[in-house]
Amino acid sequence: MSHGLLEILRFFLLALIWLFFVYAARIVLVEVRRSRAERAATEAAGQAGGPGAATKGRPAPSQPAERGGSLKLRIVEPAERRGVAFELGGEITLGRSPGCAVSLEGDTFASSVHARVFRRDGETWLEDLGSTNGTFVNGERVATPVRLRRGDRLKVGHTLLEVGR
Repeated sequence: MSHGLLEILRFFLLALIWLFFVYAARIVLVEVRRSRAERAATEAAGQAGGPGAATKGRPAPSQPAERGGSLKLRIVEPAERRGVAFELGGEITLGRSPGCAVSLEGDTFASSVHARVFRRDGETWLEDLGSTNGTFVNGERVATPVRLRRGDRLKVGHTLLEVGR
């Protein structure tokens, strides 16, 4: 092999190694941010009487009685998918990946696995999973898990969804 080709291969290998380390560092940062957000949400819920605080028979007066019926997530925009509904059961994911329960295949601004909706202590919560463009509830960007209520509007990429019965 010529000396020039070996130099090119050497730089290519170094570039691949750097890309690997940058990718690994990004994954670590996303996981650290997610665990901090979960810890902050747990602490805030404990201080504010959040999930599980009003479980002695009845929900607190400020909480809607969502336990009586199951919630659904309905697509509002884009217009061609308007009305498509998804049952909010145990845990579902939203994103472009076909493996997501709420598949947003045509939305190029949604991440592969963008966000998750899960149940905790009988309440429904939404968490952004480190998406690039963020997840919004009623126009506010989600940094920590947020409790969902009927009528809330979620923005995932260019898709607008509404929580309802």
